[in-house]
Amino acid sequence: MNTKVNMLVAIGLTTMILVALMVIPVSASTSCTFTTIDTTMYLDGDCTTDGTIYISDGFTLDGQDYTITAIDPSSGHFVGAVVQNAGSTAYVTHLNVTASGLLNVCDGGANRLRGIMFEAASGSITNSTVIGINQGYNGCQEGNAIEIRNAPFDGTHPNTVQVGVTNNRIDDYQKTGVVANGDVDVAVNNNYIGSADLDDYIAANSVQFGYGGMGSANNNTILGNDWDGISDYVGTAVLLYAAGDVNIKKNQIEGIGTDVGVFASYSGTVNIMNNSIHREPESECEKDDYGFGVWFYGNAGKSKLVHNTFSGWLTPYNGADLDKVNTVLP
Repeated sequence: MNTKVNMLVAIGLTTMILVALMVIPVSASTSCTFTTIDTTMYLDGDCTTDGTIYISDGFTLDGQDYTITAIDPSSGHFVGAVVQNAGSTAYVTHLNVTASGLLNVCDGGANRLRGIMFEAASGSITNSTVIGINQGYNGCQEGNAIEIRNAPFDGTHPNTVQVGVTNNRIDDYQKTGVVANGDVDVAVNNNYIGSADLDDYIAANSVQFGYGGMGSANNNTILGNDWDGISDYVGTAVLLYAAGDVNIKKNQIEGIGTDVGVFASYSGTVNIMNNSIHREPESECEKDDYGFGVWFYGNAGKSKLVHNTFSGWLTPYNGADLDKVNTVLP
């Protein structure tokens, strides 16, 4: 991989912002109501909101399988997360989060669109669905279904937060399905993570660990992304960029025309073990320039590529020195 292409890949990331993103909770116009018992907020029914709903410090938001739908306010447009922590710990379970008819307006920083965001908070997101966190057909660098972030973003770990993202269904996001950036240790396990399906508009990533983020992605079904635009960006199933140590084990990674199954660049020790990494090729009329099953570039750690099965890739993997008993099928 040459330096030019690597830099272009990096541009396609869910980028970090070197400022604190924690904002003071503000009132939203919402039809959402909750019944609070002890430290659990029970959602009373399906509802809409035109601003962020905050989870009190140490509380659980139990959606009871109801849906919160983000909509644009009467003036302006929806910004920020649909659901976010207000303190140092938060828990979300059995909640459905989506968006409906949001205006196609690009935002940055704290105003970027997210489904569920934990900022500088430990906790868990379990048994939930986050589907349709997007603004339609556009290339805005936002629209992350689940985002876990914590400063600093320089690879140091002075106050690491720990979050479990487990047994969720994530699909039809805009930029990234699950993001783990900064001083975080995130376990992304037993989820279904679909594709953005915006190959003509944005180089999307299904899972991203970045800027020191560490953790695991195990036992997931992950559909990858491809980019068919005019630039040399790529879409991925799993992207590790300047990440810490990450284990990727026992996943079903698949998709049509995925550019790169697992891309690990400038990261720590990355162990890719016992995965099925498969793709179907693009149709003849579509762009299909990459097709790497696993792509290592510039990693500092003692990474491993062990007992994976590859099929359908133009290049199954690079890094022959990392290869341990992998299987390549037609």
